[in-house]
Amino acid sequence: MFDDNKKTGVICGLTVGIYMFLLWMVQKELLFNLWVLNLSWLPYFYFIFISIKNHHQRQPDSDFRSMVRAGFIVYLIAQIFWYITFYLLFFEIDPQLREIQAEIELERIEESIGILGQERANEMARLLESAEGKMRPRDLIRQFIPSLLPGFIIAAIFALIVRRASE
Repeated sequence: MFDDNKKTGVICGLTVGIYMFLLWMVQKELLFNLWVLNLSWLPYFYFIFISIKNHHQRQPDSDFRSMVRAGFIVYLIAQIFWYITFYLLFFEIDPQLREIQAEIELERIEESIGILGQERANEMARLLESAEGKMRPRDLIRQFIPSLLPGFIIAAIFALIVRRASE
């Protein structure tokens, strides 16, 4: 059974994936701009909220846990799409993106010397240079699991909002 939450998750994931591909097509460096990249959270917020709201409208007596589950399913599926898009862009379509990312991170470290201190900045730069180009697909899997926590938190917050608004 492919319920509404899963469909919403697919739509959210496709939206975020298309957004990333558009950034890549317009200017590769935009993929590393934190302000531009953080805009990809907007579809997550919108679709998670809509999913929880719709779930609550269909089942007004639903408990908090089922409301969180409805939103989290959307996030989980969308994250799978995000990581697939990331993998395709960085490992299949344009492996040069990993080099661009390393250069940008090195620049950010240099800009942060005042905050980090020279010794810490040098240590971080050495670690980055030793790891340059060594990002592997399995590293994405290791990043995926912890990336699920924000989705749970967002779903819980929105479930509380929807529940309180309906009381």
